[in-house]
Amino acid sequence: MKKCFHPEGIYVWDTWYYEYNGEVHCTFLQQARPGHPECSGENGALGHAVSRDLIHWEARPSVLYPGPKGSFDDGELWTGCTCLDGARRYMFYTANHPTEHGYCDSAIGLAVSDDGERYERHPDSPVLRCDGRYYATAEQPLRIVRHGHGLVDCRDLCVVKDPDGRGYWGYFAARIPSDNCARSSVIALAHSEDLIRWEQYPPCFAPDRYGCVEVPDVFYLDGKWWMLCLTGNMYGQRCCTGQPDWSLATIQAVADRPEGPFTEVWGQEVIGSVNWQGFSAKTLLFNGKRYLMHTQGEDVCGSHFGTISFPSELKRTGDHLSACWCDPLENMKKGLLLSSGSLPLPENDGRWGSVGEWSQNKEGRIDGDCSCDWSMRLYDGRYRDFVCEASVTLRDAESAGIVLRAEGEDNRGGAFVVLLDAIRSELWFTATREFPVIERRRLPIRRDTRYDLKIIACGGVFRVFVGELLCLQLFEPRHPEGRIGFFTERGRAEFEGLKVFSID
Repeated sequence: MKKCFHPEGIYVWDTWYYEYNGEVHCTFLQQARPGHPECSGENGALGHAVSRDLIHWEARPSVLYPGPKGSFDDGELWTGCTCLDGARRYMFYTANHPTEHGYCDSAIGLAVSDDGERYERHPDSPVLRCDGRYYATAEQPLRIVRHGHGLVDCRDLCVVKDPDGRGYWGYFAARIPSDNCARSSVIALAHSEDLIRWEQYPPCFAPDRYGCVEVPDVFYLDGKWWMLCLTGNMYGQRCCTGQPDWSLATIQAVADRPEGPFTEVWGQEVIGSVNWQGFSAKTLLFNGKRYLMHTQGEDVCGSHFGTISFPSELKRTGDHLSACWCDPLENMKKGLLLSSGSLPLPENDGRWGSVGEWSQNKEGRIDGDCSCDWSMRLYDGRYRDFVCEASVTLRDAESAGIVLRAEGEDNRGGAFVVLLDAIRSELWFTATREFPVIERRRLPIRRDTRYDLKIIACGGVFRVFVGELLCLQLFEPRHPEGRIGFFTERGRAEFEGLKVFSID
């Protein structure tokens, strides 16, 4: 079975990226996976991997470990960024020092390298601590407790060059004084001429809505400055984004200049998840395009850490950005495994539930109808890892979609279904026969409208695109292989152009 990348025995946590001489370097937080005690020495260190196509990665030795006991960074090292000045890498990271008061004294550390493999702490590190004129500090923390051990944040620095040549802008997660948790969480602003000395300013993004906004990423695209931030219901709120069921969501904000102020583009979450999957979204400019990467969580053994994600391309669509299908994903497609236009539709003899009425015309279009129940038709053959493409049109059906990895010899074996639901106006990833919500997203689903689906299945990772738009990303390890087919519920639907490709 193919798998998304992680070093052997390691969970990948937050990630960030830079490109140098055609190679993309990923730096990531890491934890040992259960059953791999030999990797426990990597806990809290910053891992490293390299790729030339954003799909295939090569593990490299970790680049930085926590400092000696009593130092400013003797706790776990957390999220940051890497800036290039020629060949010299300036790697900023969140330094943690556990205190006797039960929370971490956080600061922004700096390590430098000339080869991207061996880093040395800069003598002026840490280079940034929260300025008490604007932000909560270890000496003056907020009295409310919510995220982590207490509300003292100074972490996740993102650095971009000033387009006018006036040094660098820095953005980091911080707290402003408040007894309202959502009001306290902001993205702080700082400026530096040399990447060493930083002057802080009032917040550049203060959404006044979320229990926490963190892991900022800032970049210029199509005439605007954009900021991505991680938030969601996991920070102790309910229905706080435009996708009210998502525990995690990457929101976006926009500004006319790099110092802001940034204004949220409400209801245009870039990625998200019901089940704690898909976080720490970061971007990089590679081969002239802006790509989005994130950590693909795995809800296994109680851990939500996981792997480096597949890429998607960020494109501006009107007033917001969308994560879209991209060239590296297209290049994953290899041999054609199945095509509906070249095969007759097998009969349903009752093993797969209600029989329904199914037909196939000379052009290969397939009609399915089941007036008061659901019905599916499956092709012979078992498929494990693939890219699946098909078009679905709901005529009067309440829902319809694509069946994946149907196991066993009858309906009792279970199967995944990517479901377009016209009644709820939602896209679902679910499973027969109980149809739980594995993942879902609000999406306008209309009858008599053709929806072009692209689905990637790689090990337990799935990505579902509607048209170009990335709508669902998830990890679900059940049903590792099985049949592929069509699904319709309470009405008629049409299916065209099913193609299934092996992946590289």
